Amino acid sequence: MTSAALQLPNNNPRDYEGLPKELWQEYAKLLKLYATDDFYSTVWRIHLNKANRTGNIRFLQSQTLLESDITRITVIIMLTSGTAVATCQRRVHDFNTIFNFFDSENLNLHYITQNSIDNFIKYLDSSPYDTWKRNQYMQSLQVLTESLISFDVIHIPSNLDATYRFPQQRELKRAPDTITINQLDSFFFDNKVNIPLDYRAIYLLLRLHTHRFSEVAATPLDCINYPADNVFSITIPNSKETPRHIPDYQKYNFLLSGFCGGFCHDIVYKQQQYAFGMQPSIPDEIKDYLFISHKGPHLVSISEFNSFLAEFCSQYQIVDAAGNPAKITSHDLRHIDVCERFKSNIVSPERTSVECNHTCVEDTMGYGYYSKHDEAKHLANIVTPILPTILNTAPTPRIVPQRKYEMLAQQPTTRIIPCYGLCLNRKCSPQFEKCFHCNSFIPDSQYKKYIIAAIERLKKANELIAKKHGSDIVFQQNLKDIHTFNSYLEKIDSNNRYTNQGEVI
Repeated sequence: MTSAALQLPNNNPRDYEGLPKELWQEYAKLLKLYATDDFYSTVWRIHLNKANRTGNIRFLQSQTLLESDITRITVIIMLTSGTAVATCQRRVHDFNTIFNFFDSENLNLHYITQNSIDNFIKYLDSSPYDTWKRNQYMQSLQVLTESLISFDVIHIPSNLDATYRFPQQRELKRAPDTITINQLDSFFFDNKVNIPLDYRAIYLLLRLHTHRFSEVAATPLDCINYPADNVFSITIPNSKETPRHIPDYQKYNFLLSGFCGGFCHDIVYKQQQYAFGMQPSIPDEIKDYLFISHKGPHLVSISEFNSFLAEFCSQYQIVDAAGNPAKITSHDLRHIDVCERFKSNIVSPERTSVECNHTCVEDTMGYGYYSKHDEAKHLANIVTPILPTILNTAPTPRIVPQRKYEMLAQQPTTRIIPCYGLCLNRKCSPQFEKCFHCNSFIPDSQYKKYIIAAIERLKKANELIAKKHGSDIVFQQNLKDIHTFNSYLEKIDSNNRYTNQGEVI
């Protein structure tokens, strides 16, 4: 980048300089906590001591001194707040894109105005970037403007607002067709099918939990524990960052006598023994990880695994509900796991949200949508209250053609609450337990047996807690869940009102 971006009236030479020496030297001291490289080195070789992780951050030499200072200090601030190395590298790339735009507009960092920000928004609006990418740049621009103000770079005081975000029109995050998952399960849970050990183990952990691929790939080598006889316990990181990050862990228990528990234990144990044997021949940065690839001394990557799934679906002619070749990724397994938890009515959305490591339960609820095919079959049994044929008459369920269902799904008055029922209130989002008491909610009676089973399970759990003087917190939570499920049963029992009408708002 040339110095044209920093040309000023009267060509004041101070405006070509970077930030005050005392300022960047203070941050250079913080850099020593993460790297031995010089502040102005082209590459910082980062080592996160607490997590024992390493990674490189590369800087462009074409930046001006001021641009370089701001970029490097921003990265150091991100590192001190626990940000992953890969995220820091993305911020460096974003800053460079923003600086190039300002350079092309002959804009000066010392004289950035709201008009400059608005011009960048217009540039993004006309760019081929996806909405999420545009908003990523806007987030970086917001960080940049805040840094310019904080470091007193702006010569003309002004109120800069870079909080604008492009609206995102998102399709529902639907799970893959159940028939597709059933086909894959029949192969991956069959030892007679030739599947690489590491891929099979990853599939099982993704299939039995709601974790992301990056979390499962970061599973430690010592993940297997035996807290009691006949129990298989495994710990998996619960952080959406890469393995080069400090994770939290969740522990899951399986009965070894059960099919899934015993099968999962055998596969994970074999992968563990393979990883143990590879320790002498692999780089230090991937030692002590479970998923050493069968292709060589590296961790299994998401691209490798998804490519394998694509090839596997093609080889074994896995199809979707329409009979078309199936397309599935590791993240699709996360969606089907959430759907299955909602369908069971045993694990609450709140507990599922914790396992998913989502920021709010609404994000988890958004994952609980089956494929349109599976949802159409589900909706066919409960759609009568929306399209009654004879008022004041108890109708029987009827099949809804696919075309009619898709038309119904597009109506703003139809809101689907996964596996609970329907909401006819277009002004609010599904809130599960709160929906049970709303006049716009129509319960789904076909899940009554799951609710009854959940109540009985919770009652037996509380009896055991009381007998052994267990956790009162768990006891009270179970009582709350029992009350919630009883409310749902009461809603079903008083269904006559909702059979004949729904309060559409």
